[in-house]
Amino acid sequence: MISVGICDDEKQCREQIKNLLEQYFKEKGLHYELWEYESGADFLDRGEEINLLFLDIEMEGVSGIELKDYLQAEEEIRIIFVTGHVEGMPEAFGKNVYGFLEKPLDAQKLEKYLARVIEDIEEDKILVLKGVQGEMALRQKDIYYFASEKKYSHVVGREGETFCDMSLQQLEEMLGQKSFFRCHKSYLVNLGNISDANQSIRLKNGESIPVSRRKAKELKDAYLKYIIRKAR
Repeated sequence: MISVGICDDEKQCREQIKNLLEQYFKEKGLHYELWEYESGADFLDRGEEINLLFLDIEMEGVSGIELKDYLQAEEEIRIIFVTGHVEGMPEAFGKNVYGFLEKPLDAQKLEKYLARVIEDIEEDKILVLKGVQGEMALRQKDIYYFASEKKYSHVVGREGETFCDMSLQQLEEMLGQKSFFRCHKSYLVNLGNISDANQSIRLKNGESIPVSRRKAKELKDAYLKYIIRKAR
């Protein structure tokens, strides 16, 4: 479940964002929870764990910029700024800032930012896999690839190598195709950790893994779509 916060001192704007969020998540069949904050101080006084924060730049007391600076030092909350004053936008760039919505809000632009945030949250989630020595927790974005080892899978990631008690087919079904791609009968690769994809795949850790001939074009298409989604 995704936890979303709206921090804006204008009730009308909060209501508009709420309505757009309800429509978006209903269409996508996704579950979410929503929290509202009337000011930056209100947000800081409460202790909800938020994945995504819609944040007004201009607020009395603690401004959106000040709150953003605090959150970047302390938290991993993704931010979409909401503003009626475009002149304040240059100060609002920074880590985990996905974009800016001008009042009145553009529904299509909001949906575009939401799609990026949700995909990044998915990539950042923790996978709990059954390993040879019990359960292990791995961050999805830290996995480079899975390699087939009969009924097991060899897992290669930023933290080293291990084995999990799942086949590539089971992993492929669990992870979907947005971030991982079955490039070869023996390999399932994380698209986010590819540095170059051609006749073989070069990964960000310097390793190369093979691509089957019948999967070559499909891989290029999947990788291009992934890059385009991330660049929006």
